[in-house]
Amino acid sequence: MIREALKKDSSLCLSMMCRYAEVSRSGYYAFLKNEEPRKTRDFNSLRVIRHHFEKSRRKAGIVTLDMILRRNGHIFNHKKIARIKSQYGLHTKIRRRNPYRGMSTSAKVHDLIPNILNRNFVQPLPDQAYSTDMTYLYYGKCEKAYLSATKDLGTNEIVSYNLMKTPAVSQFIEEFKKLLSKLPEHKKSNLLIHSDQGFQYTHPHYVNLLEQSGVTQSMSRRGNCLDNAPIENFFGTFKDLAEVKQCKTYEEVSDEVRRTIEYYNNERPQKGLNKKPPAECRGLLSCFF
Repeated sequence: MIREALKKDSSLCLSMMCRYAEVSRSGYYAFLKNEEPRKTRDFNSLRVIRHHFEKSRRKAGIVTLDMILRRNGHIFNHKKIARIKSQYGLHTKIRRRNPYRGMSTSAKVHDLIPNILNRNFVQPLPDQAYSTDMTYLYYGKCEKAYLSATKDLGTNEIVSYNLMKTPAVSQFIEEFKKLLSKLPEHKKSNLLIHSDQGFQYTHPHYVNLLEQSGVTQSMSRRGNCLDNAPIENFFGTFKDLAEVKQCKTYEEVSDEVRRTIEYYNNERPQKGLNKKPPAECRGLLSCFF
């Protein structure tokens, strides 16, 4: 009745007519809204929501989509966004969990391997304790390489290193196989290799390699970089010495890494080694074992 009266005479007062008909204004508008089919009511909202959802490459969830819409001047109740997404098949693409990620955590290897080194960084002889870790090297136009290195705490010498385009576990295993193959059995049985809780050092293949070789494994406490300070100190020195950022190709980075480590081992004197380079210090200490 009210709607028909307003169609005939738009100058009529809606409030007075609602009072006469004993209905509220909100009740009248709800009546009009419910008369309209839901698909028709959703048309404009769906068009806006779908546009921004597709613009996000179908990766925006309800909360993200709500923020995007508000930034673009469209205010929707989050329940309405959820309903429209569900009703019209606007399914968000969810990043799948990497099945290999967290494998070391699930195995809880770090809970089984104690911090045997316990910051005892000064070793009297070579090949008694090694400190190992990995770092990133940026070069070219935002390219990244990975450098794994192992430091002998008795001489400060880098006894092994490996440059990689991707940090594959298989490459870490090969690196340590080569390193351990250079040592006689009696040295391996007296050797301790310390690392942080990185995925490569908690991987079962790495753990088994050290165990089968008779090498003792030591691991830093969670989130405590000072437990592995010697190799961290080397990486800081390395990045001061090397001109990696000026390299444009991976091959140039490889040459620069080789040059820098050779210089560090054979030419650069260290105050803690009586002003001798690590390689010379190893030669002197080799007389005592």
